[in-house]
Amino acid sequence: MDFYFVTYRLKSRITAEFGIGFFFGKSNDVPEYDVFVVPTRLANQLVIDLKADYGSFMKAFTQQKNRFFSQYPETDDMSREILNYLRGTINRRGPQLLGAELTAAVRDNDEELVMYIVQELFKEWAPKIEVDVACKQLSYEDISAESYMQFWEDFEAEGLGEVMTRADLADLPEIFPLVDPVMGKPLSEFDLGDMVFFLILSVKNKDKLERLKQMYPKHFSETRNVVPISGTLVAKELVKGKKGEYYLIKVDLGEGLVGKGLVPKSVKVMADYSRFQEKVSSVARGQQNWEQKLNEMLNSEKPKQIERVEPKVSSTVKVGSGDFLIAFLITLLIIGILLIASYFFML
Repeated sequence: MDFYFVTYRLKSRITAEFGIGFFFGKSNDVPEYDVFVVPTRLANQLVIDLKADYGSFMKAFTQQKNRFFSQYPETDDMSREILNYLRGTINRRGPQLLGAELTAAVRDNDEELVMYIVQELFKEWAPKIEVDVACKQLSYEDISAESYMQFWEDFEAEGLGEVMTRADLADLPEIFPLVDPVMGKPLSEFDLGDMVFFLILSVKNKDKLERLKQMYPKHFSETRNVVPISGTLVAKELVKGKKGEYYLIKVDLGEGLVGKGLVPKSVKVMADYSRFQEKVSSVARGQQNWEQKLNEMLNSEKPKQIERVEPKVSSTVKVGSGDFLIAFLITLLIIGILLIASYFFML
């Protein structure tokens, strides 16, 4: 267990409030948290699945909060008050202690204890407040995979296909940085010349693939990059999608080779070189196990967003069943490699 994740729903008949909140943190560490409330007359409009996975819950939470704040301005003031109360309560109690308590309860899958902890935090806000909770253990694997899958789910809707097929990018190996939601930092804080840690997702040019395998023999299996690589950030460009913003990056892979990557602006990526060195050796030792797991996944996983992985080039191109099979396998391969990257942090 790398992280604890607690979601909760609260209802107070005394204050006539209905709300949703969460706690998220690294094991035994200070939690990140947020909560927003609405008048109980609007409760039927606030629908979020407490048991949803981390990425889906956080996306729904942000969307719902922004919608209520925009449509019902009073919910902004109400939420600010309860969040200030919660912040003060946690500071008095001790953020580190709260993190340790939540870690222990989530590790034991003790939802009753989690509910008690949450109720204790809000008992001075409203007596006899009603609370429902859900909790789960999360790994770096879960966080990284969900972040990457969310990116690909939004890829087509964001209109990003043309970006990756630009003349200066089309033939470059595709990379994705290692995700570190707690100790990492967004790409906006990286300068040109900084070190970036990543996995190479795909290399269309066979000659470049062979060169990379020769340059990094311990980082590649016969067919794919299985151990993370470090490179130098040589270009960074902010790209606006239809709804969000992304960083288009170029990374020096060595010996004149350059890789490309498209990363959501909000994603925190790994920035600690000593941590990278320490974990690479661990991943390398477990490479054979990961090869086996990856092969099992390729044989059993079902595709979620096949058509969105490769941008459409021309409406006149006819696609056969063999092409769909190839797209299916490529999609699963990319997801599998990202799971390897996240496993990097689990060790």
